[in-house]
Amino acid sequence: IVAPDGRDAMVQHARDFAEQGIPFIFDPGQAMPLFDGDDLRDFIAKATYVTVNDYECEMVKNRTGLSETELAASVDAFIVTKGGEGSVIYANGEQIAIPNAKVSHIADPTGCGDAYRAGLLYGIEKGLDWAETGRIASLMGAIKIEHKGTQEHRFTHEEFADRFAAEFGQALSA
Repeated sequence: IVAPDGRDAMVQHARDFAEQGIPFIFDPGQAMPLFDGDDLRDFIAKATYVTVNDYECEMVKNRTGLSETELAASVDAFIVTKGGEGSVIYANGEQIAIPNAKVSHIADPTGCGDAYRAGLLYGIEKGLDWAETGRIASLMGAIKIEHKGTQEHRFTHEEFADRFAAEFGQALSA
């Protein structure tokens, strides 16, 4: 994943991954102000996947002049998180709506985006379809928001699988 870092480091990481044929997620996040439209188009051309929140999506569209459909056609998956409204994954010519997982309480939103992206990486690594991958990512964000701190929460695979099944009405496949 190429995520917020110094400008030169992000450019170098993307170039290195692309030159070596290593699939990667481009996640501009808080580094968005560092890049103009040409920079963003270059990152997207090199990336396998792009993930942004809804605000960042609008910025990418404005700076590149590309629509969500055009952005999605440029990568294997274009993922847009929408806070309390879930997320959308554009992949394989489809627009897959991902619901938010329910939370028991909100303790701390810090790190929810990172938890969501960890779920994406897990699903990609396991070769899961985008609907299941998105639901895993959604549940990861929900679990995170119920805990204070960025990485202080813990759970077992069995606990996660049980909550996944209860939340989405299907068994976790991996």
